[in-house]
Amino acid sequence: MNHITDRTALEHIITNMIETVTESKEEIVRITESSATEYSAIQNELKELTDKIEFYIEESDRLDRIVKASKAKLVQVSKKFHIHSEQEIREAYERANQMQLERFLVQKEEMAAQQRRNDLERRLLILEDTIERAEKLIGRVSVVLNFLRDDLQQEYSDMMKKQEMAIGVFEAAERERRHLAREMHDGPAQSLAHILIRADLIEKTFDKRGKDEAFAELHELKKLIRGALVDVRRLIYDLRPMSLDDLGFLPTLERYLHQTEEYTAIKTRLNYRGSRARLPEKLEINVFRLVQESVQNAIKHAKTAEIIVNVEQASDVIHIHVRDYGVGFEPSTIGEESFGIVGMRERIELVNGSITIDSEVGKGTVVRMSIPIP
Repeated sequence: MNHITDRTALEHIITNMIETVTESKEEIVRITESSATEYSAIQNELKELTDKIEFYIEESDRLDRIVKASKAKLVQVSKKFHIHSEQEIREAYERANQMQLERFLVQKEEMAAQQRRNDLERRLLILEDTIERAEKLIGRVSVVLNFLRDDLQQEYSDMMKKQEMAIGVFEAAERERRHLAREMHDGPAQSLAHILIRADLIEKTFDKRGKDEAFAELHELKKLIRGALVDVRRLIYDLRPMSLDDLGFLPTLERYLHQTEEYTAIKTRLNYRGSRARLPEKLEINVFRLVQESVQNAIKHAKTAEIIVNVEQASDVIHIHVRDYGVGFEPSTIGEESFGIVGMRERIELVNGSITIDSEVGKGTVVRMSIPIP
């Protein structure tokens, strides 16, 4: 229950992180777009202001010339006031004042336009910096978002798969313990109990019926002991083949397939080509377990009458094909619950090997493995 709660909480945290970063990116994009829109509007206004300022300068120059002419006219009229009427003098004076006022107003408009232009140019610089930083920030946020959406989620998914795989392995180990306990109880334990009963019976038979019948019982007892010994050896072999340490992979594989044929009545065949040199110790047990798991999967699921194991060993790699001619299956149906196959993939990763499983319904299955020899 805690595992499920923790997993849900972690998924919730990752989802919230992605949502928060996504919203932040969208907000930055909105700011960038708004800044770009304002930037474009300011550029248009600046163009209009530039045209106005050019007009104001030209108009100011024109009025300046008129003002100078008006002042000159006023001076001339003033010097020769005796030949000009009062009305003419007044008009010259008002004309000069009017031109000065118009020039002042135009110059004031020009100064205001220049001030506005300076403000807009400073605003443009600020917007350029804002847009540039926002675009860089969008890139960085995109990297973070891609990491959260892809890399982190993939790592989280891989972690969950490994965690589920670990749980599956523990469950498989527990099932194997239960299986071993049943095997011990139904096999050697029962045989030992029968041996004790037979031993007591032999003593009583010897006392009451004589040695001949006692020897007959002793003969049966020996059969029980041999059977118990076979069962014990088989269990030991399944746990850890002693011959693997003493003789190596090939003799152990030959013996395993021979015993499998005896126990299951499924015909087995081993084709071995190439070097017969012993594999490194750590590699030997992993290669044997991979073949053993492939054969066991065929026994359990294939409903096959024959299993063929092809082994080709070179100096730097060993290739193994385990083929059956059973019912087959659709490879796409292999799921995370297929602990046997998932366990094989986990094990082959440990030895840097590769595995492919080809199967077709009604035509059997072939497991292909390639494992480098260090």
